[in-house]
Amino acid sequence: MIPRPTDGSVLGFGEALLKFTLPPTHRLEDMTSLNADCAGAELNVATAVRALGRPAAWVGALPPGPLGDWARTWIASLGVTDDSLSLPGRLGTLYLEDHHAPRPSRAAYDRSGTAFQALSAAHLDPRWLEGRAALHVSGISLALGDGPRDLALALIDHARAQGTLVSFDVNHRRLLLADAAAPATYGPAAARADVIFTAARDAPLLGGVAGLRDLNPHALIVVTRGAQGSEAHLNGGEVVTQPAFQATGPGRVGRGDTFAGGFLHAWLKGAAPADALRYASACAALKTTLPGDRFRASEADVQAVLVGGEQGEPRR
Repeated sequence: MIPRPTDGSVLGFGEALLKFTLPPTHRLEDMTSLNADCAGAELNVATAVRALGRPAAWVGALPPGPLGDWARTWIASLGVTDDSLSLPGRLGTLYLEDHHAPRPSRAAYDRSGTAFQALSAAHLDPRWLEGRAALHVSGISLALGDGPRDLALALIDHARAQGTLVSFDVNHRRLLLADAAAPATYGPAAARADVIFTAARDAPLLGGVAGLRDLNPHALIVVTRGAQGSEAHLNGGEVVTQPAFQATGPGRVGRGDTFAGGFLHAWLKGAAPADALRYASACAALKTTLPGDRFRASEADVQAVLVGGEQGEPRR
């Protein structure tokens, strides 16, 4: 049976990045100005959970010095508890050129020699999981080196041993890991997870839903399909589907992380799979309307989307 503790916070394990975003319509080859932000998939999930009213924490590694201090200040401003270690290395960097159809968005990573890559299983601190209802890890962290991968798996095993729900998002980044390496890299975490998130485009890397089910007979498998909605595959074979809520805006980046955070928040409150999918879809729709990586909406905002009504009407 999948553990569903209702009390406690969600802990995200992953790397925080210095993210530089180009102005709209600009290209990497022509950049002249950049907007700085603090980014990271697991941090985005923790931020979404916190915005919805549930305590959240993040753990990783940051370098000493001004850039590490900058990241810690940023994380504190999100209301997320920072349990990260201070280790030698640098702060990873991401440059993002957002898209304007039909041109796709582009990312350039500079993530070698980071403090996060200095992590190993020896850094595991059981106190990170005290009072946590769920642990969230993504494939991005597993793709960043043996040390972070070993620590992630050790953290997952410790969470499982104490009955903490384990959430894993495949979140494949082809600029970080070759497709052929995906099964060996992501498989051990997927096999241990209670809830598995995957975009439809990434599922074939692990044999599709059938392959994931062979790997993990017990997990709840959640597949996101963008504008086509989402689906939850229960371990008894039932499939629950949810159409996407219509939404427009600049907030495509971070939408999947917000979906995962919304689903976890609803699931930990005891929602049925169909209700958790619908709640997560409403969160993702709201995120689409917001720029940047982070989810800056409340439980009341989500409920307004779920109820419907005077959408688009000004509040006066």
